Amino acid sequence: MSRAWPVDDLAPDAPLAENARRILAVKMAEYYSYGPIVPREDAVEALHDLRIAAKRLRYTLELFRAVFGKEGATQIDRVKEIQEELGAIHDHDVRIGLIEDELAAVAGEQAAAVGDALAEAPSREHAAITASAMRPPPDDPRRGLIALLGRQHAGRREHYLAFRALWDRLAADGMRADLAALSAAPLPVAPPAGLHDLGRSVPDGRPTVGASAVS
Repeated sequence: MSRAWPVDDLAPDAPLAENARRILAVKMAEYYSYGPIVPREDAVEALHDLRIAAKRLRYTLELFRAVFGKEGATQIDRVKEIQEELGAIHDHDVRIGLIEDELAAVAGEQAAAVGDALAEAPSREHAAITASAMRPPPDDPRRGLIALLGRQHAGRREHYLAFRALWDRLAADGMRADLAALSAAPLPVAPPAGLHDLGRSVPDGRPTVGASAVS
């Protein structure tokens, strides 16, 4: 699993909203850093890391619901959709690995058995032994494992295509721009020119306007 990107410049005394936006900006950048691997269906580890980055992004949005409000809730739903498809892909990857390991183990056991048979049999029987090994019986466990492996690959491809379509749709809907808007701290509002002079008092206590207005 990839390490989370650090969040720098958090200030304990800063307003909650300010720190929340800083954290969101980093988690958003981490999430979108995996954009280049999205078209790579075979990127098993990178897609898994993208799923973890999506989880971190979602948790940030959920932790600061009070800051991000209704728009934040919309982004939570979007990230959940991505997580679900990536999670399904990861589940298939785990099962594929387990099946492949079992196939390798069974093949190794069968190869060892054939080797033992060849070592013990006279030379005239070697052709029959090797021919039998080349034609596995109907109850050979590899048949079921290979069929199961095929179904897992088919299921993985189905979820990967769904993920790609979802990623493209959310991109077209402006998800990245919406997240960026949430993570952007509001700019301080500068007063109009001369407004900073309003409210000053002359020596007798009466308010006056700026010097430019009275000159």
